[in-house]
Amino acid sequence: MKVFIYNADGLTIPVEVEPGRPFKFHCTEEECGKEVVIEGVVRHADEKEFTEILEDTVEENPDFKKIREITARNLIFEGKVNGKEVILPVESFDDFAKRFLDEVLVLR
Repeated sequence: MKVFIYNADGLTIPVEVEPGRPFKFHCTEEECGKEVVIEGVVRHADEKEFTEILEDTVEENPDFKKIREITARNLIFEGKVNGKEVILPVESFDDFAKRFLDEVLVLR
């Protein structure tokens, strides 16, 4: 499953994961503008837990206010980003694409 991990050291990082299985991802400075190492697990969460994590993320980094529009609130990342323990909101590429298309179609 391809997903976006939001606010991974201030970035939105696309990764391919299997929910529930540990992974490690390295994004080079050339790819991401800075080196980012992500290790942990993407797992399913209920909407309440996801929303709490999303709000904590926006509070920590207001640049991520736009992710409040996420409708499929069921995935989170737990682990480390550059050695720092984090819990972050995650959105699948499919859910992002659907949200994007719904937004574009509404604007027409």
